Amino acid sequence: MNLTFAKARGDLAKVLSAGKGLPNRFRIVGRATVSAMMRDKIKAHVQSMGVMHCDIWSGKEFEEFLRHGAESLLKRFVEGEVFPDTGPELTTLARTEATLSDKDILALMVRLFDRPAFYTPIHQESNLPDFRQAITDTIQALGTGVWKARDGQVLGRIPSRHQLRDTTLGQQIQAVEMALAKLRAKFDDFLKQGVIRPCGCQQPDCPTYFMSPHAAHELDRLRSDVLRRFHDAYPAFDGRAAW
Repeated sequence: MNLTFAKARGDLAKVLSAGKGLPNRFRIVGRATVSAMMRDKIKAHVQSMGVMHCDIWSGKEFEEFLRHGAESLLKRFVEGEVFPDTGPELTTLARTEATLSDKDILALMVRLFDRPAFYTPIHQESNLPDFRQAITDTIQALGTGVWKARDGQVLGRIPSRHQLRDTTLGQQIQAVEMALAKLRAKFDDFLKQGVIRPCGCQQPDCPTYFMSPHAAHELDRLRSDVLRRFHDAYPAFDGRAAW
């Protein structure tokens, strides 16, 4: 459901009539994307009513905010992760998360690349649909911290790139994520063009695919770029695209 001006105006009127005084800030979190024109219109109305500040976040923007500063809350209230309830246990959890340095987080991320999809030569890859799924799972793990195997089984949780304190490192890992997306997009493009194609046996679960030498070389190149970018962020990583 899109945010409308009438909805924002009505909600502000309810806040102002609550009898608790004029708020300093009015914040709206909507489910869908909010256009720049709508944001400006709402902010102008809020300020005309005497409220100094107005924030308008889409659902995605709010999620990014939580991932950046309060990912534990996101996991508990959105992903259903069970957290301890007693004071001492919560204190221990908070201290554990707070003690992870950026180097610790990057060391945990290394696990994501310790899988055949990142070292088997493309022309020897025995199951290309699983290769694509592994790329998708790695993108998800970097962005959300949910670490999965090729079959979809959750292996565990690691800190996401949003928990890196150093802005430059965060940007470098985001670049790794984007390079992975580029690799996946090229794979899909080759599949659409027929450069990568099923063997033709008509079995829906058949893992056998054929591809041109050019396609194998291009996918190997893009995958090497992914690993190089991660090495740039974490020099201790010595992963290679092939054995």
